[in-house]
Parts: sequence; structure tokens; C-alpha cells
Amino acid sequence: MGSKPTEHRTTHCFQETLEIVTKAIGNAGMTIFAVIDHAKAARESGLTMPETRVLLYGNPKAGTPVMIDTPLTALDLPLRILVRELPGRRSAVAFHPMAEMFEALGVKGDVAARFDAVQQSIADEACGGCPTGLGDHRLTSSNS
Repeated sequence: MGSKPTEHRTTHCFQETLEIVTKAIGNAGMTIFAVIDHAKAARESGLTMPETRVLLYGNPKAGTPVMIDTPLTALDLPLRILVRELPGRRSAVAFHPMAEMFEALGVKGDVAARFDAVQQSIADEACGGCPTGLGDHRLTSSNS
């Protein structure tokens, strides 16, 4: 992937953040196609890790035309968003910005930008009530 993941810290516990993100995806007219529960898989292998889920989501009416016009985008669709538990009953939401990579594949700039906009709106909904606000809740993966 071209762009580094963007991570948004919340003051909400993991379960509350997961519920907010799930609701925000639905409110954006999108469907959750799959949920990968990394913590559960770890437990089943005798390991432990904080709660960590990846939600695969999208809207076929938006994604299908892009994949038809630019087939390699199918490698990165549907979109993915990570919700992970942090110490102190906090959590984080992260995603890979897609616009730059999709533009490099040939997707028109305005169409590519819509993917980042929807991901950002979902993360902002999870963090919108956080006292850190929009100015400093974003951290790159190197700060996690």
C-alpha cells in the first residue's frame, strides 16, 4: 500500500468504539461483509492479545464500477477498518488511505478521494466526542 495507515485514538472502550464504527458504516449506506477477530484467533491458538477486529465493508454500487474500470482495485476492496483495544479502557480506529494508491492505478482523482472521505468520516464518528478533537487524535502507525 502506498500510504501509511492513519490511526485515530478514542476515549471510548473497545466495545463502544466497535459499536460506533459498525453503526457509522451502516449510516454511510455500506455493508459489513466480514469481521476478522484477531484476538479470538489468538485465544484459539493459546495466545493472548488485546481485542483487535478488522471490519471489511463497502457498497457494491460504489465499488463495483471502480473495479470494472480498474480491476487491480479489487485487491484492496472492500475497504477495511481496524478497531483495537488500548490500555486504560481506550481504543483506536485505523485505516489505509486508498486515494493515492487508487489514483496511481488509474482511478480518477475525485472518485479515488471518495474512498478516503468515507473512511475518515467513520473514524471521525468514533472520535468525534473525544476531548482530543479532530486536531490531534490522528496518529500514524509509527506512533502506535
